[in-house]
Formats: sequence, C-alpha cells, structure tokens
Amino acid sequence: PKLHSLLVSHRGTVVFERYYHGAGADRLANIKSASKSVVSALVGIAIEQGLIPGAATPIARWFPALAQDRDPRKRTITVEDLLTMRPGIESTSGRQYGAWVTSRNWVDYVLARPMAAAPGASMDYSTGNTHLLSAILTRAASTSTLRFANDALARPLGFTLPPWPTDPQGIYFGGNDMLMTPRQLLSFGALYLRGGRKDGRQIV
Repeated sequence: PKLHSLLVSHRGTVVFERYYHGAGADRLANIKSASKSVVSALVGIAIEQGLIPGAATPIARWFPALAQDRDPRKRTITVEDLLTMRPGIESTSGRQYGAWVTSRNWVDYVLARPMAAAPGASMDYSTGNTHLLSAILTRAASTSTLRFANDALARPLGFTLPPWPTDPQGIYFGGNDMLMTPRQLLSFGALYLRGGRKDGRQIV
C-alpha cells in the first residue's frame, strides 16, 4: 500500500517504470534518510572545490565553541567522523529524535551531547551528524545547502531541488526530508555507477 513508484534501470536505460495509488512521474517524494547520501556527495564536491580542506579537517574549524567544551575529544572530531557516523557523540536519532528537532538550536543541541565513545572508534547512527555537515556546508560555501546543492549537483544532473525544511536558524535539514521525483533520485544514484560522471562531466 505504501509503494508509489518502481523504476528499473539497466545499463543507463530505464526498462521499467510504473506508478501506483495515484502517483505520477512528477510527484515529489520525501527521500527521508537517503538525504544523507546527497549531503555526503555535496561534502565531497565542497572538498574538491577547496571549500572544505579535506575529510580529515577537525569540525572545530566551523564550530569554534568546541574549544571551550569540557570534553577535549570533541576538538578532534573530523568531517570524516561525521560522514562515517563515528564522531563519538551520543545519537540524536531513535528516542532522542523528538527532543532534538523541537530544540531551539539543532546544531548546538548536537554539539552539546555527551561523548559516548572516542571519535572514530565506533559507528552510531545519528541524523545530527549529517545536520552538522549541512551547517558546515552553509558556512564553508557561504550559501545555503539548498543553493549549493542546486548549483553543484542538481542542475548539472538536469533538475532543480525544491526547498525542504530548515532548522530554527535557517540551516537546511542535513539528513532528512529532501524532495525528489523517482527519476531524479535514479539519476543521482546512477552517478555512483558512472564514477561521478554525467555526459562526460565530472560532477562528484
């Protein structure tokens, strides 16, 4: 009952495409946590463009308040730790999700969470990690994650992403609630089969 679309692509050609329960090809779908994969691709593009020095860069570069945090381990958290869900910060997903997204400042809420492990030591799924990446993109690129996503990723793929929810400070939700049509999501996924290229252009 929850299936709205099914597409099958073989060697770059859509060989099956069907929509169900009143949905159509132009209907935008909330891609939920697949948004995290889009954000990670954007971080890769930002690194390639020199906006982010590299995956090993400590996130304290963009969150200087971490220098005063009681736990010095937070100062060693890197961009890679966020990408791999290994910053060591207690998760904001699961039972903690509601309290996080109803807080007044999502970024500060994540950064204030206690450490559950050393950075890089273990994986703990948390949407707060990718929201920090969205905040980093916003600061590093001096523009919104939405605009950066459209300029660097969506438009080169031939479409435009519509706005999706933001936190109270206006940072686009990094890890949930992006909107794409099924064909748009397919074109994003196909990038990974083509080594990040489309029509001879290196996008990622």
